[in-house]
Amino acid sequence: MFFVQNFLMDFVAVTGTNFFLKRYQRSGRLLLAALVTSALGLFCLLWLQNYMAYRLVSHFLLNTVMVFLCFGRCNWREFLEDWTVTYLTVIVLGGLMQWLKESGIVPENFFLQLIGVLFAGYGILLYLMHKRTFTNHIYLVKLRKDQRCMEVKAYWDSGNQLRDPYTGQEISILSSKKAKEFLDVKKDRIRYVPYRSLGETEGLLGVTNVDEMILFDGKKTIHRKQMAIGIAENNLLEEKEYDLILHGSLL
Repeated sequence: MFFVQNFLMDFVAVTGTNFFLKRYQRSGRLLLAALVTSALGLFCLLWLQNYMAYRLVSHFLLNTVMVFLCFGRCNWREFLEDWTVTYLTVIVLGGLMQWLKESGIVPENFFLQLIGVLFAGYGILLYLMHKRTFTNHIYLVKLRKDQRCMEVKAYWDSGNQLRDPYTGQEISILSSKKAKEFLDVKKDRIRYVPYRSLGETEGLLGVTNVDEMILFDGKKTIHRKQMAIGIAENNLLEEKEYDLILHGSLL
């Protein structure tokens, strides 16, 4: 029972972190990480005679190992975010489990109590994801052109109303760094369109078409064919957590 409870709670916690922070790790990797960490937790429980020592190892060492296995190497800020959200989720789920045991709302059946906790955790996760969607506006986007494919984090900017004056296409803006990685200057046709921005009355923006843009908004997948992508100036998207500014009409 101990192993099953820890495994399911750990899996729900890292899955919640994955969706809430938009890390986009595969479910199989999260499942394996939760399984390995729960097995280590069971080993520590049997090996450590001091329960307080076990709690310290479980809360700080095993949680850190699980976060690393789930989300891999990243900068310290992202790792701290992953660790904190996962830890708090585990604490909340554990508190819900204890409350259900003591309240008598759910019959004294381990699996019924566990199902109740998982449903409650899922409801909280949906609420937080809904709030984050409307406050953060950052989504995962795939760009496809010929045989090339690139995944980037994109920011939905309602103020971006830039359109190609010749074709009428909505223009999303890709960072110059990602554009260099994705585009082939020898094959891809780059056209220049006039634009206006704050601090600059007029200028020219390099624009090309991609075959498909796939946008994941947390609830559904949006496919758009032949989308216009502008290439940002070198300093426009530096040190941002996203590499693409979506056109305001895309959501």
